Amino acid sequence: MKVSVVKADNYNIEIVDKAVNDAVNLIGGWQNFIKKGDKVLIKPNMLTNVTPEKAVTTHPEVVRAVIKAVKNMGALPAVGDSPGISNLKSTAKRTGILRICEEENVPFVYFKQSKAYNYMEGRFIKQFELVDCLSDFDKIISVAKMKTHVFMGVTGAVKNLFGCIVGTDKARFHLRMQKHIDFAHVMVDLYQTIKPTLNIIDGITAMEGQGPMSGDVVDAKIIIASSDGFAADLIMADKMGLDAEAMPIAAAGIEEKRIVRLKDIKVVGDGKDEQFHFAKPHTYKSMQDTYVPKFILKLGQNQLTSKPVINKNCVACGRCSHHCPPKAITIIDKKVNIDYQKCIRCYCCQELCPHQAVDLKDGLILSLLKYIGIYLSLIHISEPRDKRQSRMPSSA
Repeated sequence: MKVSVVKADNYNIEIVDKAVNDAVNLIGGWQNFIKKGDKVLIKPNMLTNVTPEKAVTTHPEVVRAVIKAVKNMGALPAVGDSPGISNLKSTAKRTGILRICEEENVPFVYFKQSKAYNYMEGRFIKQFELVDCLSDFDKIISVAKMKTHVFMGVTGAVKNLFGCIVGTDKARFHLRMQKHIDFAHVMVDLYQTIKPTLNIIDGITAMEGQGPMSGDVVDAKIIIASSDGFAADLIMADKMGLDAEAMPIAAAGIEEKRIVRLKDIKVVGDGKDEQFHFAKPHTYKSMQDTYVPKFILKLGQNQLTSKPVINKNCVACGRCSHHCPPKAITIIDKKVNIDYQKCIRCYCCQELCPHQAVDLKDGLILSLLKYIGIYLSLIHISEPRDKRQSRMPSSA
């Protein structure tokens, strides 16, 4: 398996265009992925309505470069996504992606309606409710953003496809799959259901720390490309300086023997030797997915996890309350209250807060266990795999 890593100093149109095309040419060229007449869906990361310099969403110039390359192959590109929170049209405008679509005269597809897509080979999910127009396209290109993620460790080509689940339907997955590894297994099935033809990751600017929305911008200055999204994400995480195979989605795929291992990936391109030391998310070592003796678990689950805490930046806008999957957040007299007995530690509130008003604070026992070194790993969970699988839904 081959993954290309190409340097790109900034988002100048010519620089981005060259980097994207070089990255794809190094893994076989556009002709290996796109044919004349193909209807091609370009799926960027459009998490919320922020401007490109925040490094939250795929930069519009990367989307433009992909559009132009698809056109050059005689194919018919379209761009689409479904943000988990903000209004789709306003998000498309503010991220700059709608403007690019208008300038390049390609349609922007508003993901609004869902339909069932079967994947009988799925290990945990046999049927997904995904955007209905997905089946109208011959090819799909995941154009992701290089970021850390408080729930999944990292987000890249694979997690980007979560946007094919329409709007707030995403919350059901967080409610059902409350552990990192459970959610990760579902992401493996989701990727295999959609099977993008090509995966490109915008890492010219990236995000470290409390991603995918509240982290800090890093000038990584790279573009990553691969025919395999898992391979692209492994190299991305490795470049970040993280334990790539311990990231939940990678670990789930490896456990299922369905993805390539890091040692089997050939990295090519002038950025192949680039290496960074991204700040880890606060939840990088989450006790929810750690082996802990049952008698300790009974002492208090709230003390064994990182919990969301509201800080002074809060303006009581209500976004966290509206999008909380278990409805654990209420606002009374402009004060946000979190019911920690209902809270499932999905960290959607932290991920989606536009004011960076949600911090993550370790519980007392978690802090103690980290201090004395009992913590084992991000993905080593406290129950056998067969028990996990038995309680997973057959569809979602």
